[in-house]
Amino acid sequence: MDVTLDAEHEELRRLVTETLGDEIAPLIRRMADRPRHGAGPDDTEIRALVWQALTGMGALGLNQSPAPGARRGLRALAVLAERLGEVLYQGPLLDTVLTSEALLRCTPGPERDRFLKEIAAGASVAAAVRDGGVRPYDTPLTVGAAGGTVSAERRFVAFAAEADWLLIPGLTADGAHRTALVRRDRPGVHLCRHEELGRGELYAVRLTDAPVTLWLTPEDDAESTWHELIASARTLQAAYLVGLARAALRLGTDRLKERRQFGAALARQQAPAFLLARLATRVDAAHLLTRQAAWEADTARDHRLTAGQALAMAAELARDTGRDVLHLHGAHGMTEASDAQLFYRRATVESRVLGSPARVRADVLPLLPAGCPGD
Repeated sequence: MDVTLDAEHEELRRLVTETLGDEIAPLIRRMADRPRHGAGPDDTEIRALVWQALTGMGALGLNQSPAPGARRGLRALAVLAERLGEVLYQGPLLDTVLTSEALLRCTPGPERDRFLKEIAAGASVAAAVRDGGVRPYDTPLTVGAAGGTVSAERRFVAFAAEADWLLIPGLTADGAHRTALVRRDRPGVHLCRHEELGRGELYAVRLTDAPVTLWLTPEDDAESTWHELIASARTLQAAYLVGLARAALRLGTDRLKERRQFGAALARQQAPAFLLARLATRVDAAHLLTRQAAWEADTARDHRLTAGQALAMAAELARDTGRDVLHLHGAHGMTEASDAQLFYRRATVESRVLGSPARVRADVLPLLPAGCPGD
């Protein structure tokens, strides 16, 4: 496996870094931060500006291959997701590209093609997959008598209030896996924003006989298709968490250069320096494993095991890095003015939205190869 980025991906990384540069990064980090029990600042203009910048650079079309049936684009999306993690981006971009991949795996038709074009043009989708569980496609879902409506409850749907569409997978009473695409502003769709540690954009969604715009019909088995889609979601989430950890590590390094103790910078003391060195090594390891998962997906290999391993590693890394960097900042890191507390809170939530590391590892455990004969 060659984990080096080719010229196309290097150019994409340069473009993403320029688009989400140091001038706009502080605004992005704070644009979804809401005080508890308060409406918070009106950041609609900033959100629209960031979304326009991302869609303008073609982010929503990175996984829409020109060749029918081809599978490519996850490496490019992982490059993008890593930068999004560095700036703590909160928005429906990754859910939207996951929906695009789901549509690409469906039977071709006018409706499917129309939605793909709408997504590439800037339409956004919130996918009900961040439920803290590892099998969102097994969550109960009730289909109306004529098949035109759906009823369901989902606990944690990210960015539901700003998305144009909601993607709702689930398991019907007769054991069939179905996936509905529903307009967010239609009757029967009810949203309630959670107040959680990350102070992000997580919503409880209740659908009561909500009109279904499109039922997704995979070309292959629905369950196996969702297994692969969740593997892609895990790969992108792992890349996001690697970016988050890398930026938090950079923040901690800068802080150690500024803080002084006993007449010298804290960065010159072995204990904190060795701590940062260990974290940096783990960041590189998680980065390479995530890149391997994306490479396996783009080369039509089964990437479910590697994606699960990458997410579990990146989730633990992000949480540990956020905690240690907060400690290195001292009391200042716990204040609203510091980004250290922001990285810590986001890492705590983002590391569990697709299941805890232990549950993810348990889910992919059956995919481990059998031991060698005689072992």
